[in-house]
Amino acid sequence: MTEDRKAKRAVRSRMAQTGEKYTVALRALGGDDGGTRPSVAMGRAGDPIGCFTDQGYNAILLAEDEARMLGRSCVEPEHLLLAAARIGNVERFLAAWDVRASAIYSALLQMGGFGPELVLGRVQRSPGTDAVLWQAITAAHERGIRAPSTEHLLLGLQGQDVAIAVLRGLGLLDVTEAVDARYPVKRPPVPKEIVERYALVASRRTAPRPGPIPPVFERFTNEAHRAIEAGVESARALNSGYVTPVHLLLGLLEGKEGVVADALTLHQQRPANASSRATTEGTDRLPQVTGAFTEEARRLVAEQVLTVANRLGHRSLSTGHLLLAVLENADNETLEILRALPDAEQIVVNVREVLPGNEHP
Repeated sequence: MTEDRKAKRAVRSRMAQTGEKYTVALRALGGDDGGTRPSVAMGRAGDPIGCFTDQGYNAILLAEDEARMLGRSCVEPEHLLLAAARIGNVERFLAAWDVRASAIYSALLQMGGFGPELVLGRVQRSPGTDAVLWQAITAAHERGIRAPSTEHLLLGLQGQDVAIAVLRGLGLLDVTEAVDARYPVKRPPVPKEIVERYALVASRRTAPRPGPIPPVFERFTNEAHRAIEAGVESARALNSGYVTPVHLLLGLLEGKEGVVADALTLHQQRPANASSRATTEGTDRLPQVTGAFTEEARRLVAEQVLTVANRLGHRSLSTGHLLLAVLENADNETLEILRALPDAEQIVVNVREVLPGNEHP
């Protein structure tokens, strides 16, 4: 009875959002035509994210960053679409249709603009987004796939007006037909007993490691994009397993253009020995250089830089905003690099003078 009540609440939530009739909403969530209990996936309590592959799991996590960058306090299906478009199967799939994440981002801005909020920390998923996840799970099981990935998120978007309108506007008219053509069904549906067994395992799953590499969001200027890329390269050059705040700082200080470069020119100082200090101190050296961001580095790029920009009333995120975020959240390793500078406080003053600067969005 408890599962029935939860399933009915999920169906009614979808009805309220989409305006669908009960039986239509039930089928969309993986239920039976006759209005009986929905599928195993829908009847199971818990967070559906654990059922996904690492790629799918990371796309769902990245959707929180996408919502935050758009000033939205809730992850909606269109944010899932944008996140999935940046990585793995969906990125490659959409590229065949000449659809890029940047085009999806631009379409979302045209349709709704930026939200009014500064959103930090966890961003909750809307009922519609959870419905997409359950529908993706059901679509995967129907196609003989136990663990859904990002392409199944596309299948789960059916019935989500904003996300589907964006894809149609970019030339992808029938998502299900296109996905099934690219990933033809070759297996029978996953048996119910296997679904139930996998659901128990998935319910105890934790986030994959290493975690997601944050996308370089469109709100960053071109110079900031290059500085973040330089930070990733610094991690590789130093044989670091992960990209940390110190690598981001190195990428900022060694840049030749942008707000930080202009501020260093005003100060007539270049920290020539910054990389050598990082080399001697060492940061997270691992046999495998993953390129993944640590949680601290991810927060700098996806959250703390927004705090700086919001305080200054700026929309674009420049190298200056990112440097201020690094300095305001300095750890021991970044402090070591800053000691290579003769007057870090003056550089901060110069950065503030240059902001918002002449960087290109």
